[in-house]
Amino acid sequence: FLLRPYRPDDLDDVAAMFADPEHMRWYPAPFDRETSHAWPERQIDAYATRGFALLIVEDRVTGEFLGTAGPTLQLVEEVDEVEVGWHTRPGRKGEGIAPEAAAAARDWAFAKLDIDHLISLVRPENRPSGRVAARIGMHLDREVDYKGLRHHVYRSDRVTWVRAGEAGKR
Repeated sequence: FLLRPYRPDDLDDVAAMFADPEHMRWYPAPFDRETSHAWPERQIDAYATRGFALLIVEDRVTGEFLGTAGPTLQLVEEVDEVEVGWHTRPGRKGEGIAPEAAAAARDWAFAKLDIDHLISLVRPENRPSGRVAARIGMHLDREVDYKGLRHHVYRSDRVTWVRAGEAGKR
């Protein structure tokens, strides 16, 4: 697969994914078309204003939409945090897309952004996303109330990421 910036023509794929009740079970509700329409626009605006945002995950050969992944900014307990987030479209879960895309996003964020850590917000009930966070080297840091819902905050520190990369070179 490849990660690429959102484009306005991604709306139909994004809207279908976010309208799916099973996919959105960890959110308060599936997104309506208007909410889905705003999602790509926010990503495109964020590329221009802060230099990063979520990306589209697409099949390198076919161009098929596989989901989204990437760094984004979240306000958690009154602190701006860079979060690595991911969504795999319905019908493609369990293929390893999320951990691979999330790891690529993590590596990009640590290589390009002046940050000492990254987080991922995961609902405690969302065990598959908790496994993705653990698989990309994040550890459970704390639990918070985020937008009225309990979330686990998984964390990855730059120093740990650097050490893991150095160990892999040996």
